[in-house]
Amino acid sequence: MVYWTHDERLSPTICTNRGELGAVVITTRNIVWVLVLGAAWGVAEIIGIDLLTHFGVGGASIWLAAWAVLLLSIGRGVWNKIGSSALIGLIATAFKFLGPSTTYCHLLGIVSLGLIFDLFASTVLRSGRSQWWRHALVGLLTAFGARAFFVLYSVHIAHFERWVEGGTQMALDHVLRGGSVVALAALLLAPLGFRIGGKAATTLSGNPAEDPLAAGNR
Repeated sequence: MVYWTHDERLSPTICTNRGELGAVVITTRNIVWVLVLGAAWGVAEIIGIDLLTHFGVGGASIWLAAWAVLLLSIGRGVWNKIGSSALIGLIATAFKFLGPSTTYCHLLGIVSLGLIFDLFASTVLRSGRSQWWRHALVGLLTAFGARAFFVLYSVHIAHFERWVEGGTQMALDHVLRGGSVVALAALLLAPLGFRIGGKAATTLSGNPAEDPLAAGNR
C-alpha cells in the first residue's frame, strides 16, 4: 500500500508501509530534481547539435553523451534509487519530441544512456560505498555499454537501415572510437557529478551528515 505523508524537513512524500520499509521512497524534492535534470538533458539534445556545429565542434553526439553522463551522475548523487536515472532519460526523451526532425534513432540513443547508466549505477553502488573510483567506473561502463546496447538494438531488433548497411566497421567505430572519447570525459565528469549531487542533497536536507549514497540504492 502506498500513501501520502509529510515530513517536517521535507516536502510531501510517498511512503510504503511494508514492515520496517517505512522510509521515504519518493519525495517531491527528488522528483523536481529528476524533472530539472531531464529537462536540461532534453533541451541540450534539441539545440546542442546546431549549437556545436555553429561553433565548428564536431562529434556532437559524443559531447551530448558526456553532458548526459554529468547530469545522470548529479541525479544519482541526489537520489540513489534504482530507476531514477532511467526516469531522467525518459524525461529527456520526451523533451526531444519538442525539437525538429526527431528520429527513433535519436530517441533510442537517449533511452539507452539512461537505462545503461541506471543498470551500472544500481550494480556498482549497491553497497552504498561512495568512493570516487566507483563513480568513475559507472561513467566508464556507461560510455561503452550504452553505445554497444544502441548498436545491437539498432541492428538486430529495430533494423535501422543505416546501421544494418553500415556493417561491423561502423558499429565498432561507434562503440570503440566514439565510446573511448565519451569514456575519457566520463572518468572526470561522473565523479564530479556525483559530488555535486551529493553536496546538493546534504545542503538541501539541512543535515550535513546525510549522504544519499551511503545507504545504497535498494
